[in-house]
Amino acid sequence: MLEHLRGLATKLKNQDGYRSQFVALSKPYHTHLGADVDGVLDRIWRETKAVRMNHPKEQPVADDDSDSVRPRVWKATDLEPSKPKVWLAKQRIPRSGVTVLVGDEGIGKSLLWVWIVGAITSGKPLPEFGIPARNPEHVRLILTEDDWSTEVRPRLELVGADLDYVTVIATAKDGSGAPVFPSDDMELLYADPVPALVIVDAWLDTVPGSLNVQTPQDARKALHPWKDVAVQTGAAVVLMTHTNRAKGTAREKYGITGELRKKARMALYAQRDDQGRLQVGPEKANGTAIVSSSMFTIEVVQVRPTTDDDDGTVARVKYLGASDHNAAELADSSTVSPEQMWLINHLAEGPRQNVVERAVEEGFKAYKIRLAAKELKVKFDRVGYPAISEWSLP
Repeated sequence: MLEHLRGLATKLKNQDGYRSQFVALSKPYHTHLGADVDGVLDRIWRETKAVRMNHPKEQPVADDDSDSVRPRVWKATDLEPSKPKVWLAKQRIPRSGVTVLVGDEGIGKSLLWVWIVGAITSGKPLPEFGIPARNPEHVRLILTEDDWSTEVRPRLELVGADLDYVTVIATAKDGSGAPVFPSDDMELLYADPVPALVIVDAWLDTVPGSLNVQTPQDARKALHPWKDVAVQTGAAVVLMTHTNRAKGTAREKYGITGELRKKARMALYAQRDDQGRLQVGPEKANGTAIVSSSMFTIEVVQVRPTTDDDDGTVARVKYLGASDHNAAELADSSTVSPEQMWLINHLAEGPRQNVVERAVEEGFKAYKIRLAAKELKVKFDRVGYPAISEWSLP
C-alpha cells in the first residue's frame, strides 16, 4: 500500500501536481494509515519531492492500479461516455473550463464579476446572463488591483453576495499579496471548500516575470495550471485581462494576452459603446453558439453618509438588455478612436475634473484628448472657486 502511495505521489509530481490532489486521490487508503494520516501522507509527499530534486530525470512510477502517465491506445468504448456541457452561466462561462474576460481598463469588468458572484453565492438567478436559481456555491478570489475593504467587499455586499461562500487567496488580512502562478501555491485552489467559481483579477499580475505570455510556449505554461484547476475541481475559472489601445478587430485589441485567447475555452469581450453602456459577450466560444452581448449601465448607489473624506457611494452594474450584435461585431464595427473610448470610459460615471492631466498620465497626448472631446461633443463647465474645468458626456 505504501508503495502504491509513493507511486501515486511520483506520478503527480511528474505531472506538476499538488499535495492537495495527492490527499484527495489517496482517500481510499486513509482508513488503513492509522491516526496520523496527515503525517504519513506528508512524509511520503516530501520524500517524493526530495527524490525528484535529486534525480530530476527519473521516470514516473506506474502501477497496475493506476493509469500510466505515458500515452497508450484506447478503445473508444473504454473512454468516458458522452455527457452534456455544464455551465456556470449558459453559453458564457463553462464549468471545468477557463474563460478569459478581456476589455479596456476602467470600464466596469470588475463590477461584472461582482454581479455574478452575488448570484452564485446567494443562489439567486440571473436568467438574463444564463444563470438559473441554484443552491449557493463557493467562490475563490485572487485580487491584484482593487482593495478588498474599500472596494471589493462593499461591492459584494451591495449586490447581496453571501460572504460565507467567498474565500480570498492573499498573504495579508487586508486581502493584499496575491501569489504568483504557476507555483506550489496552486494547492490553495484545491483547498476546501472547493469553489464553483475562481476569479483572477488581474491575471497578468499573477504571472511570473520569467514567462513571456506573448509567446505560445510561455502562454501555454501560464495557462495550463488553470486548466488543471478547472478540470480537476469542476470549477469555472475566469481570468481577467486588459486590452491594448489598438484600433481594429477584437482580436487585434487583445495585445499581450492574444496567445491566452487561443488557449482558453471561452473568451468574453467587454467594451463601452458610443452611448457609454458596458457591453459584454462571447468573442470566442468552443463548442457552442456565440450569443449576443449583454448591455449594462454603471449605477452609483449611496450606501453611507457623505463625509469630507468619503462620498459614501458604491458602484454596481445594472442589466439593460441584450444587444442586437455580438461582441466581435460591435468591436469590429467601432470607429471610435482610443482617445474617444478613453473619454467615454472615464466620463461614463459622471462629470470629471483634471481630465487632460489624467489622460496624459495614462500615456495619451493632450491635444488628441482635446480633439476627441470636441468630436464627442463633451460638455465643459467651470465649477468652484477658483473655477476649474469639469467635463461630462453630452
